[in-house]
Amino acid sequence: MKQETPAVFADVQAELARAILLWPTWPTDPLHALTILGEEFGELSRAMLQMVYEPTKVEHADIRKEAIQTAAMALRLAMSLERYEYRKARQHEQGEA
Repeated sequence: MKQETPAVFADVQAELARAILLWPTWPTDPLHALTILGEEFGELSRAMLQMVYEPTKVEHADIRKEAIQTAAMALRLAMSLERYEYRKARQHEQGEA
């Protein structure tokens, strides 16, 4: 298991570099940034659920790929913690339907 750790870190670093190359900008709004991470986590969740309930539709490599992408987006989110504009969004009242 110890041998896998450096490979995982290297794969996350490579995915992070690839993602930044493809999408060099990142949201300044922290909630929009969080939705990107959430989207990746959703894909990881779907792959994991399929492995449990529909194992013919997914392979371990698919789950690992999604986990690597989720980790890379978590790093992107963390990389910008000091640059986010933390402000309340405008809100509106909702009446009864």
